[in-house]
Amino acid sequence: MLTPKVLIVNSHAATLLTIVNLLSDSSDASNYQLITARSGEEALQQVANHQFAVILLDVSMPGMDGFETVEAIHSLPDSASVPIIFITAQYADEMHQLKGYEKGAVDYLSVPVIPQILQTKVAVFVELAKKNLQLMHKSRELADLNHALQVQRAQDLQHIAERKVAEQALEQSREELRLLANHMERVKEDERKRIAREIHDDLGQNLLALRIDISMLHARTGATHPKLHARIDNVLNHIDATIRNMRAIINNLRPTALDLGLNAAIEWQVHEFQRRSGINCQLTMDKREINLDDSYATALFRILQESLSNVIRHARASCVNVELRKDGDLLVMTVSDNGIGVFPDCRRKANSFGLVGIKERVSTLGGEVAINTVRDQGMTLMISIPMDKIVPATESSSDTDVIAMGGIATNKILPASKKVAKGAFKLRQKKSLAQPTQ
Repeated sequence: MLTPKVLIVNSHAATLLTIVNLLSDSSDASNYQLITARSGEEALQQVANHQFAVILLDVSMPGMDGFETVEAIHSLPDSASVPIIFITAQYADEMHQLKGYEKGAVDYLSVPVIPQILQTKVAVFVELAKKNLQLMHKSRELADLNHALQVQRAQDLQHIAERKVAEQALEQSREELRLLANHMERVKEDERKRIAREIHDDLGQNLLALRIDISMLHARTGATHPKLHARIDNVLNHIDATIRNMRAIINNLRPTALDLGLNAAIEWQVHEFQRRSGINCQLTMDKREINLDDSYATALFRILQESLSNVIRHARASCVNVELRKDGDLLVMTVSDNGIGVFPDCRRKANSFGLVGIKERVSTLGGEVAINTVRDQGMTLMISIPMDKIVPATESSSDTDVIAMGGIATNKILPASKKVAKGAFKLRQKKSLAQPTQ
């Protein structure tokens, strides 16, 4: 920090030297720097070049006297408030002092000067100048800091604005990707439905006609052509196997159970899961038939299908529970198993998109996915979608029907409006899925 400066202006060399010596001998002499001038003109030059804590000014100087010098000093912008103490060797009456105060002097000292008074007055003004310099220094630091903060704030605001734009663009991109994924799923399901229908209508009818013709030929060659009859019997078996494979392909493309409703489709999928895997599976459904738009029903069916496939591939479970229920304003489907659970790093494996696909499907439905897993204690996957997507359903004639499902008791509700279709569905299930009842 700069040292405060004291200007001593006196035309008498002896007096000037005396004042300099008095101030140099002061105990506070190290706190300030002394500068001298022999005339008013020289004093103005020093004032123009330096900032002073106090000016000790001789009143009676030849040429420009003390009063004129004070006016000139205070006319300078940077020195308008510099304190000036008049030093006079003449008697200063009240009028003389009043004139000095009017010109801007703050005090009068008479020669000979009392050392203690001079040193004390100078020390007071030097201390004030020190405080002012400290305040100015702090003010500059604060101004610099404020400027830096303003610049940083402007940069932060710019970064925030850029980040918001980027986040909006990212969110828009994500939404577009969700819409695209949803559209792709709809297109894929429509295409599956179309292919399944064409296979059923074209290939299925042709195979059926072929089987009828071969059956007639088979009936007529039984007694007359035994060898041909045996060959025809093999052909019939091949046709039956082809028809079964065709039905399996149709069900993989578009399960016919979906045409009977979500409840029937979920029941069929649980049957198929247990038949393929041999894992005990219990299905619990609400007493109401859940009527959904076809796209939502298909999405929930595919979610259950993917969940059960994950159980087969990864869970090493011996028992699975599937539950479909209404919970307040939500439709909730829960799939839980007693397997090994899902480890945190398992969800990051390359080319592992089971849970990712489920989350995307649920997201397109406007729902949420919750996963609860404990190592070696299984995993629970809970999917919930808003009820505003659901069409009001009709009451069942009974609260809960328990039917055998591959040896496993399953709670199932049969809507009265679909008894005929359901009966036909159960007949097909008995033929293709019948297993010994436990």
